[in-house]
Amino acid sequence: MSETVSGASEFRGKDVLGKPQEQSLLNVLRMACAEAMQRPDFAARVQDIKQKFYVRDFDGIFLEPSNLSVYTAQYVPRRALCYYDLFSQPQLQRILQTQPQILCLGAGSGSELLGITAACCQILSDNTQPITIHSQDYADWSPILQSLENAIRYKWNIRPSHITYEFSKDNLLSMTKSTETLIENSQLVTAMFVFGELFADKANAINFVKTIVRCTKPGAFFLLVDSAGSFSSIKVGSNSYMAYMFFDSLKQHFEPVISDDSKWFRHARGLDYPLPIENMRYFLTDREAALLTEYELIRNEVKKMGSLVAEINEDELDALTQSMRSVEQKMALVYTVFRSSIYAHLSQQEISQTNDAASVYSEPFQTNCPPFD
Repeated sequence: MSETVSGASEFRGKDVLGKPQEQSLLNVLRMACAEAMQRPDFAARVQDIKQKFYVRDFDGIFLEPSNLSVYTAQYVPRRALCYYDLFSQPQLQRILQTQPQILCLGAGSGSELLGITAACCQILSDNTQPITIHSQDYADWSPILQSLENAIRYKWNIRPSHITYEFSKDNLLSMTKSTETLIENSQLVTAMFVFGELFADKANAINFVKTIVRCTKPGAFFLLVDSAGSFSSIKVGSNSYMAYMFFDSLKQHFEPVISDDSKWFRHARGLDYPLPIENMRYFLTDREAALLTEYELIRNEVKKMGSLVAEINEDELDALTQSMRSVEQKMALVYTVFRSSIYAHLSQQEISQTNDAASVYSEPFQTNCPPFD
C-alpha cells in the first residue's frame, strides 16, 4: 500500500471533510468502489453474501476474491460512518493525538481505514508525526485497501507524512509471530466486528484472546466493538453468551476506559450513496492494558498473601511461564510455585496464615460466562 495519488487540493486539516462530514466519507467510497458497483452481477453477489452470512459461512464470503469489492461497496459505508463517529469521541481523539501505531485486526474491508482516517483529520497537521494504520485480515484485501487509500489521498490530500497505511495477511485463529509482534508494537489494537466469526471456532478463538492479553504492552489500548444483537452470541453447551462477556474474565489485565453494552449509531439524513445505508447497534469496550510481566504478577500476589516478597531466579520463572496453559492457571499456580521458596523463612504460624491466604488467591477468577478452556 505505497502508491501515491496527488491530491486535488492542499490538506486543510479538520475542514478537509467539508459539511456534512459523513457525505465526504461516502464520496471516497463511491470513488474507490465505482467499478464494483457497476458490475452486472452486483445484486446477485450481494444476495449470495447475505445467504452465506445467515449460515455463518465466512470462508465462503471472504475467500472468494470476486466477493471482496462487492462486500466493501455494500457493507463498509455504515461501519465506516460508525467508526468515524466512534473515533470522534473525546477519549479516542486523545489517543489519536499521540500519533499512535494502530493495528486493526480483521479489518481488510476498509471500514477501519476509512473511519479512523476521517477522525484523524480533526487532529492532523503538517507539523504532527505520522499515524500508522495497519489493517490485518486472513483474506487478501490489498487491492481494495489500495483503492481506498488512493481515493483518500486524492479527495482529502492526506500525505504519507500524515498517515501511513499498511496491510498484512494472517489468520487470527492460528496467529503467526509477525502478527504477535505487531500487537506488541502497537499503541492501539482494535477488534471490530470480528468476534462472531472467530468464535465459530471456540478453541482457537480462546487462544486468540490469550494472545491479545499476552502481547498487548502495558499502557497500550485494546478496542473491542461488536454487534449488540443476537448475531454476536456464542453458543457453549446449551447456553448462549454475548462475545464481549468473555472479556469480563480478563479484567485483571485491562482497565476499562470506555464501555457501552448497547449503543445505537444513526447516520445523518439526506446522505447520497447509490446503495441503502442502515443504522446499526453495537457494544463497545475500550480498555487500557495493565498487563504485568509474569514476575510482577507473581510478586504482587505474594504481597497480597501477607506482605511476603519471595525471590525467584529467572530459570524458575521461565519454567513457570512455560507451564501455564491457560489464563486462569496463573492465579492457581502463583501460590504453588512459591510455597517451597518461602517456607524455609517462616514459622509454623506464618505457614498456616499463608496457606489460608493462598486458598483465596488460588481460586479461579469468577465470571458469568464459561472459563477459557
